[in-house]
Amino acid sequence: MTRYKNFREFYETSLKPDLEIIDRDRKKVNKRALTIISATVAAVILEIVLIPSAAEMLKGFIPMITGFAGLVSTGIVSKNYRKEYKSKIIAKITSFLDEGMVYTPEAMVPVSEFIKSDIFSLSVDSYTGEDHFRGKIGKTDIEFSEVTAKHLNTTQSNQGSKQEYITIFSGVFVIADFNKNFLTQTLVLPDTAEKLFGKFGQTLQSIGAGKKKLVRLENPEFEKEFCVYGEDQVEARYIITPSLMERILIYKRKWKSKISLSFVDSKVYLAINMNKNLFETRIFRPVADYSFMEENLRFLILLTEIVEDLNLNTRIWTKE
Repeated sequence: MTRYKNFREFYETSLKPDLEIIDRDRKKVNKRALTIISATVAAVILEIVLIPSAAEMLKGFIPMITGFAGLVSTGIVSKNYRKEYKSKIIAKITSFLDEGMVYTPEAMVPVSEFIKSDIFSLSVDSYTGEDHFRGKIGKTDIEFSEVTAKHLNTTQSNQGSKQEYITIFSGVFVIADFNKNFLTQTLVLPDTAEKLFGKFGQTLQSIGAGKKKLVRLENPEFEKEFCVYGEDQVEARYIITPSLMERILIYKRKWKSKISLSFVDSKVYLAINMNKNLFETRIFRPVADYSFMEENLRFLILLTEIVEDLNLNTRIWTKE
């Protein structure tokens, strides 16, 4: 991978000309968007003033519909601009990082793979995503994308049943080849119980995750951050070696975020919780900005560094 080497030159020669064109389009889009927003606000105010107070339902419903229509229209106006930015700029940065990496803006990690990871126990009833990357880092196949998974929760009360979607994960989901066919599943989950409840949290941990049982490891720092569950204690310890524990801790520190892992079949799955929407353009600030482009490259490097950080290119095992 080229990483940061020559990125300044690449920015000046390959990115900046396109970014300046996109910035001109951005200004036009902003004018249209502001016109739509102004018209929407004016329409909502008129509707609130002109609709009789006696028509309470209409007084609340019609302005809400108008406001929603304004938001949708603003999104439609900016859609092509965002699409052009991703297809030209993010695709080029991806190729700069690794020529074999393929970027598909509107694709995502398949929901079947997300479920197969078994990291999240709740059913996935709504699944969306974008910014899909797929390639090979050294000997290791890797893919990742932004994902939002939701569970449809039903609650009962005296007034009847109520359904609402609960977000079970929002962030980046990564799949990488581990070059080892596992006989069982092993999970590495954030240790929230012990952090919240101390020694009592250890008791909560021991309840396990389904048929998986808590695996005790000899690394106090790792066990403060994570708890490991496995269907087979021996295989779990065979996978989660002292070296791998240290590498997982290093990778977590880089992100400064909650991460979860699972080892299933011959793959490692990694879920990185993120509040930030990555690889998006800016609306009210110029995109022809070297530091902004460098930030996109930095996130891509962080995501692909899982191969190096977890030492996945070192073929300790062979697939059986």
